[in-house]
Amino acid sequence: MFNPVQIAAKGSRPRKGATRRAPTPQKRKTAWWLWLLVPAILIAFIYGLTQLNQVAPKTKPKPVEKTNVVPKSQPKEIKVAPKEAKVTPKKDTFEFYQILQDSEVDTSHVDAYQSTPRGEQDFYYMLQAASFRNPEDADRMRAKLIISGLVETNVRKTIGKGDLPWYRVTLGPYESRSKMNRAEDKLVSMEISPYSYKVKKEQ
Repeated sequence: MFNPVQIAAKGSRPRKGATRRAPTPQKRKTAWWLWLLVPAILIAFIYGLTQLNQVAPKTKPKPVEKTNVVPKSQPKEIKVAPKEAKVTPKKDTFEFYQILQDSEVDTSHVDAYQSTPRGEQDFYYMLQAASFRNPEDADRMRAKLIISGLVETNVRKTIGKGDLPWYRVTLGPYESRSKMNRAEDKLVSMEISPYSYKVKKEQ
C-alpha cells in the first residue's frame, strides 16, 4: 500500500557520502567594563559603611535656664537717701543801720531839685532815621516811613565836610519823650536804628 509517511521518511534520509554536523553553540563573551564596574561598586559600598560608623551622634541641646525678666513697664525702685539735717548758716549782723542813725549829714550846701513844669520846656525831641548822599534815596525812605504810619517824616538838606550835601530823613518834632519813644520803637521794628537829639524852640 501507498504509505505517505514512509515516502516522507525516505525523502528525509541523508544521502550517502554526506555527513550532517550539528551546529556548535557559541560562548557568550562578558563585556570588559562589567569586570571593572562590579569591584568599584563593592569598594564604594564598603567605604560608605566605614564613613557611617565614624560619624558621631548628635548631642542634645542644653536646656535653656529660665531667668526672671523684669518687664519694662515695671518702675524701678529708687532708693532715696535720708535727708540730712539742714544746717542753718549763722546770720551776719550788720551794724550800719545803727551807724546811719547816729551820724548826721550836712545838706545845707545842696540846692533842692526843682522839676521843670510841663509846657515850659524850650526844646523839641527829634529822631534821625537815616542820611543819604542821593536825594532820591532819602525820598524813598521818607515814603516808606509815611506808609508805615510815621507821618512826621521830613527830608532835611545839610552841608557836611568838604561842602558835600547830606539828605537826612528826620522824624518830629515831638513835644514829649513818650511820643518820641513810640516812634523810635516803630523804627526799630523796621530794622532801622535811629538816634535822638533835641532842637530848641523858635521864639
